[in-house]
Amino acid sequence: MLNLDLLLKAVPPMPAIAGSWVSVYLEPMLGSGEKLTIIVASVTTTGEVLVKPAIRKEVIEAMYGFRSPAFTKMVNLISKSLKEHLERGNDFKEWVPPITGVTVSHPREAASRNATGILRQAVSLSSSLSSLLEDEEHLAKAKTKSPREKDRWASQLIDAVLREDSYREVLFNRQFSFSDGHRPAKIFYLSDYAAINTGKLVPSNLTELVKDGKAKISDLSMIKKHNHLFERSTHELILFRPTDDDPAYSDKNIESIKSAFLALQDLAHTYDVGITPVHSIEQAAKIILKTAA
Repeated sequence: MLNLDLLLKAVPPMPAIAGSWVSVYLEPMLGSGEKLTIIVASVTTTGEVLVKPAIRKEVIEAMYGFRSPAFTKMVNLISKSLKEHLERGNDFKEWVPPITGVTVSHPREAASRNATGILRQAVSLSSSLSSLLEDEEHLAKAKTKSPREKDRWASQLIDAVLREDSYREVLFNRQFSFSDGHRPAKIFYLSDYAAINTGKLVPSNLTELVKDGKAKISDLSMIKKHNHLFERSTHELILFRPTDDDPAYSDKNIESIKSAFLALQDLAHTYDVGITPVHSIEQAAKIILKTAA
């Protein structure tokens, strides 16, 4: 005989939030007919508005190379415009994009446990580029260089700092030699006052990125122990990671990144080294610029 009580307990809970969502398309070459899903937006029945990029940072870098910062700024400009429009209580279709070549899909209804869940449905249904780098094992087998060699994050961060203070160029990509025979440490940014390394945590190749982060924390710790000539006040790892509500990543991706960050955070605290998560080049550049040159 069927146990109705057990069956009812096995039924998943009803979604807590309902709303509607749209995809925002960009035609990179006007008149070509090619369209990229660059943004997803939702408005819940409770009035909550979410507007987020639908393409991962690493996909943008792979597609546009040195022009990726400009592309990201354009996406952020479009996102801000749409978000302000929706927060004023206006309809999706009433929005006028700030640049040409941008269109909006027909609104679709959805429900989930939260507003971010609705956006993740939107991404999965409208953006193939969001999952382009989903298969971590495949990427790990295909990689030919280490995370330090492949990453554009570091070079973009250097450019962002130098745009504000070009005199700091000599402080990047330094090498610290130890008197006790320990191997020299490569440091991203080294001044008389600060030793800073940088890295990132994204789902693709996450295991190797964590190993890279651990090595950088170890290098910072060794430098701190050998502060003989200069009493540096800052020994820090600046780590890029997506926000918890980034719809371009699945819940599983975000949980993996959270776990990886906590592991690195514990290690940094053990070695008495600072660790700061950031979500953009601008955030990271501000941290470096605040240190004395």
